[in-house]
Amino acid sequence: MKKRFIKKMSKFMALIMLAMCFSAYLPPVKSNAETKSTKYVSKGDLIRNNTFDGGVGLPWHVVETYPALADFAIENGKYNITIRNKGTERWDVQFRHRGLTLERGHTYTVKFTVVATKDCKIYPKVGDQGEPYAEYWNYNQNWDFVELKANTPVTITQEFTMREATKPNCEFTFHLGGDCATSPLPYTISFDDIHLLDPDFEGYPAEEEEPTNEIRVNQEGYYPGLEKKATLVSSSTSPVKWELLDSSRRVVDSGQTKVFGFDKASGDHVHIIDFSSYETEGRNYVLVSGSAESMPFNIGTDIYSKMKYDAMKYFYHNRSGIEIKMPYCEEPQWARPAGHPNDLMKPDPTKSYQGNYTLDVTGGWYDAGDHGKYVVNGGISVWTVMNQYERALYYGDTSVAPFADNTLNIPESGNGIPDILDEARYEVEMLMKMQVPSGPLKGMAHHKGHDERWTALAVPPHMDTMDRYLQPPSTAATLNLAAAAAQSARLWEEYDSTFAAKCLSVAETAWEAAVANPNIYATMEQEPGGGPYGDDYVGDEFYWAACELFVTTGNTKYLNYLRDSKHYLEMPYELVGGEVLGLVGCFDWGNTAGLGTITLALVPNKLEASEVNKARSNIKTAADKFIAIAEAQGYGVPIEEGPIGDNLVGYPWGSNSFVVNEAIVMSYAFDFSDHKDLKYLNGVANAMDYLMGRNALVQCYISGYGENPAENPHHRFWSYQADNSLPKAPPGCLVGGPNSGLQDPWVRGSGWLPGSRPAQKCYMDNIESWSTNEITINWNAPLAWVTAYLDEQGPKATGGGPVVPVYGDVNGDGSIDALDFAALKRYLLTQDITAINYENSDMNSDGVVDAIDFALLKKLLLN
Repeated sequence: MKKRFIKKMSKFMALIMLAMCFSAYLPPVKSNAETKSTKYVSKGDLIRNNTFDGGVGLPWHVVETYPALADFAIENGKYNITIRNKGTERWDVQFRHRGLTLERGHTYTVKFTVVATKDCKIYPKVGDQGEPYAEYWNYNQNWDFVELKANTPVTITQEFTMREATKPNCEFTFHLGGDCATSPLPYTISFDDIHLLDPDFEGYPAEEEEPTNEIRVNQEGYYPGLEKKATLVSSSTSPVKWELLDSSRRVVDSGQTKVFGFDKASGDHVHIIDFSSYETEGRNYVLVSGSAESMPFNIGTDIYSKMKYDAMKYFYHNRSGIEIKMPYCEEPQWARPAGHPNDLMKPDPTKSYQGNYTLDVTGGWYDAGDHGKYVVNGGISVWTVMNQYERALYYGDTSVAPFADNTLNIPESGNGIPDILDEARYEVEMLMKMQVPSGPLKGMAHHKGHDERWTALAVPPHMDTMDRYLQPPSTAATLNLAAAAAQSARLWEEYDSTFAAKCLSVAETAWEAAVANPNIYATMEQEPGGGPYGDDYVGDEFYWAACELFVTTGNTKYLNYLRDSKHYLEMPYELVGGEVLGLVGCFDWGNTAGLGTITLALVPNKLEASEVNKARSNIKTAADKFIAIAEAQGYGVPIEEGPIGDNLVGYPWGSNSFVVNEAIVMSYAFDFSDHKDLKYLNGVANAMDYLMGRNALVQCYISGYGENPAENPHHRFWSYQADNSLPKAPPGCLVGGPNSGLQDPWVRGSGWLPGSRPAQKCYMDNIESWSTNEITINWNAPLAWVTAYLDEQGPKATGGGPVVPVYGDVNGDGSIDALDFAALKRYLLTQDITAINYENSDMNSDGVVDAIDFALLKKLLLN
């Protein structure tokens, strides 16, 4: 669901908070601190947050039932709710605090202050948060409204005694919709000083702090022959000593840090610890520097051997249409009945496009934590999965997991076909079902299909009873279908020629339909049941589809098209399409040109050798760009802050996916160097280091791995945090990660507003935080790709010690001459970092390439 909720906050809450049926909870916490005696907070008051000081609203939150609509803002110590659409019933707009336990025989004092900008009513109550919705207190104990006069504050204080048996899972709720709205909309209701007092209440256990280890490492570990870097948070402006301890706390290596300085993306002042020269395999190493200590990690050759399997298993877990069962789901807790076993959808009757047909789109993968199916996201996801296999055909080993048959433990295992192709086919078959069967747009593909409204968290797919509709066809979706089906056709030819022929027929039909309808764009507008995936430029999709069809068929019409494309042989290192503008990156669902170039560079085809070499050179150039960016970051991440909204600069939605996609480009650069230029493989490993804990939050962004893993991704079935009867996520799920947009109400209710936090610290491990903690197929696909690649290439690497710069060899060609002088001059004039080797150009090793380095190079050449 990447970057989808980009409109008004009122829509955010209507979509996600709809029909919530679970206890309120504060952001989860984890700590590596020593166990201490339990401390309690909020003694004598069941309400955790009374005054909203500091802009924090949680665990109070606003809930709307469609079509009700409301905005909220927490300002000046008040929680302000603006009613835009009152809905039908009073409970269609609610302001509530859940997770309360009322003890039998206890006497409680209810107290709150409220004011509204217009005459209206509110209905306050304390009662069950679910069936049977018993009320243990309401106003005057007579189901009365509180009448509000415009701009006149009212303070209510009342007592009640709990006569029923002790009840957990209660809530303090204010109903604000329906018949509460007695004045023209909009108007704002403001709350403050809310209490539910009980002198016998001992309080809540205090939240433990998140780990803050000042030395941040890859919490899984490092390969013996590759770079091993960590980041130390330290205010020192001089190098400090570090030591590497083995599992017995014996010092096995030591050295001095390199002062990096202020790292803007994290807001930290940091040093770099480079212990690459230490290559002894072992477990539970730690780095120390003074009182600072890292989390434990390993040095070995099996760092990602299990993760690559789990990352691919993600797709079986998220299959639609079949029962997820043992032994394939690994543990009984992840078993579930089939979701949408008969997924019959008609075109959405509320849209301008109408078709007199019903499509059976049963099967495929659920897009993310929701129950939608999106062709433009399914296209890049299944391409990445199939490309992983296709790359192994030419540069890797298809006899190992996840490529060989019987290596993924899926229902198709043992059929003599590579498991990874079987898994991909499950998605390709669904995508082909999205093709328009008749009418003027025959051959086009529906952009997506999903529920009429968002389902709530903790609603597994088999419990989804909403109506589901096809959304109008789009050119982008049609070209995604053409590209993925063409790729599938060539890979399946040796295993199932009939299926391959069907794939090719669908692909060519989709191509012709897209050519006939080149500008049917998907809307950027948010919808009540699915993300928009808006895209008003499809030249990149045309190029990608032409590349896949050309490589599969050899047909000159596709060759002529791709050669005429402005994207011909390009590998972007800045994205400017879909819902992304000006961010560092290589490809995503809305920017697909790079996928076509990879195919041309990888798979034997009828291009001239010079053209293939140009494609490979462009891939290396992009990889060089990403590596240079990583070297300029305090945590070695190959992305940098960029524009993500009006007057906002930071990390984008799904920033972690940018990291793994760029790692794919670096992997191909290593392949195309005949596995000789180790800087590219180190770049891949360093990118994973960031995801595995070498970051500003000491956070491993992959479930089930590291000392501090992501535990509460946004998902309807893996919803343990919302409903303890449902499971936690299995290992191997990559969450979206830091997102400076902070769109969801949960992070904003925590007092986090866009621009208020450094980019790397805009992440919350909470199931409600869909803008930072979502999981999706197009993020897990590159994770599976990269972990399998590292498991193949990492153990082979040797010479992983620190790379010594060759000062003056600006262009990295092995010589120091006038060409280096020209390259450095060009860089200083244009700031085109791809023209230079940054470390070789930093003549005085001060971390900046500037006029001083230019003067030193000139002196070197003259002497």
